[in-house]
This record gives sequence, C-alpha cells and structure tokens, in this order.
Amino acid sequence: MQKFESDTHAALHSLCESEELCGVLHPYAFIQGVVFAVAAAPEIPMPEKWLLWAMKTDHQLINTKHADNLTDILMKVLQVQLKSMSEEKIHLPMGITFNQDGQKQSSVAVWCQGMLFGHSQLESVWQHAWNKMQLSEVTQMLQLQKDLSHCLYMFTTFADIPLAVKQAENRGNDQLLNILPKIFLSFPQTLKTYVGLSGRLVDYLPNQFETFEQK
Repeated sequence: MQKFESDTHAALHSLCESEELCGVLHPYAFIQGVVFAVAAAPEIPMPEKWLLWAMKTDHQLINTKHADNLTDILMKVLQVQLKSMSEEKIHLPMGITFNQDGQKQSSVAVWCQGMLFGHSQLESVWQHAWNKMQLSEVTQMLQLQKDLSHCLYMFTTFADIPLAVKQAENRGNDQLLNILPKIFLSFPQTLKTYVGLSGRLVDYLPNQFETFEQK
C-alpha cells in the first residue's frame, strides 16, 4: 500500500505540473486538501460532483484522454485517503510541508485552502448530519461542533498565515508568528479530530455507502 500511495501521489503531482494541465488544475497541494475533505465528509459525494473541484477552469477544456487519466488518478488518491483514514494513519500527504519562516507560502497553506474549499462545498452534508444528531444527543452535538470549529480555525490559520498574524496583532497578540511552529506540532491531531468527528456523525446517517473504498 505504501508504494501504491507514493506512486499515486507522484502521478497526481506530475499531472498538476504537466504542460497540458498546469493551467487547468488547481495546485497539487490544493487538490490533496480537497480530497481529504471529501474523504472525511460524513457522506461522500458522487465523483461527478467532487472531481470538478480539482479544476480551476472549465473542465470542457480537457480532452477525453486527459480527463480519463485525471479521473483515474483522483479516484486512486481518494482510495489512498480512505484507506489511511480507515486504518487511523492520518497524515499530510507526500510533499506537503510547513515553511517556518512565514515569509513564503508553504505547501501546507495551499493544502489548507483546498481542504477549506472542499469543506465549504460539503457544508450541507455536515449540516444534514448535525440535524440528525440533534434529534437525540444535543449536548454531545454541541461539544462536537466546538471541536469542529477548533479544527477549522487551525486550518484557516495555516491557510493564510499573514492574515492570521495580522488579525492576532489586532487582538493584541504579536507572538503568533513566533509560536506557529509549536502550534503546527498539533496539526496531526487536528487532522485526526476532524476525521473522528465525521466518523461520529456517520452513525446518524442511514444507508451510508463506501463505493469508493477498495479493500
């Protein structure tokens, strides 16, 4: 599985950097973030919906050959992500790193941007799950929503560090940039918390399907 994972990530990276598709697709890190959000959703959307989120221009600009290759690779990336989540081996994918000097946008920022974009596209799915849970466990739901807010705050902070630093300074906190490396140490736990929240909500959604997870 490890070789399949590395080969799949490498194939996606090559596709994103290719002359034919670099102007059509979002960056590699952004797409990885989108796929994470899709895989972690309480209910995974159909491929024809979320595959389009990888593109920043009209998908009709891609010819059939490239479209088929892109679909195949993205479905494999989703398969890898679902597998790691099912095994509770949740981590940032190959090549996604945090640049500690804060002057240059790091790939983890782009990943967070993609993840937040994917989450925003799936807000109705999350809300539907919250609504189902509210019928039986209001107190627990409020705690889980608080945990989700914390996760999204973490992702938002690293998605645009200059903005986060400026907002912190406006609140009287001028140390955020200096302590970001320390905060980032808890990033893996944030990923696990986000995925775990979705797992809790799945129990409240009937007729769940796992069409895209291949054992």
